[in-house]
Amino acid sequence: MGAAHLILIVSHLSAATLAFILGIALCARLPGSAKSVSFRAYAVSVWLAMLCLVTVVILDWPRLNLTRHIAFSVLGVLGVYLIWRTERARRQLRDQRPGWRLSFVSHIGFVLISLFDGFCIVLAIDLLMPAWVVITVAVLGVAVGIIALRARAKTIRAVEAA
Repeated sequence: MGAAHLILIVSHLSAATLAFILGIALCARLPGSAKSVSFRAYAVSVWLAMLCLVTVVILDWPRLNLTRHIAFSVLGVLGVYLIWRTERARRQLRDQRPGWRLSFVSHIGFVLISLFDGFCIVLAIDLLMPAWVVITVAVLGVAVGIIALRARAKTIRAVEAA
């Protein structure tokens, strides 16, 4: 593992962790504008995490086994989609049309669930866990994320109805 590889991995992990923390904060307390420092920091973190992910996969591709080719290909495509969802959240926050809060939280929530699953899947693969463990952890992560997002959506609907 060379220095560039290590820098990319640490940068990816740091940016993804920051995006996860900031995403939770954004869902808990919705920002007032797309120019808010918290949203900008979140968006930059998502972009940086995904850029580092795609770069490290491209650099490591020749040395990856089939399981990692599949996993990291899927994660790379998902990374591009997370950027798209982040930009959709930015648009919702900027335009603030009726119902924007639920849409904003939905976009950020999808990114949060995906980041959590990415952390779990990569960790399980690195720990050489059996496939059923990787799948179980991923499914549980999605289930818990959906439950949390539904609870948040319920509070947003209550506030908007008041």
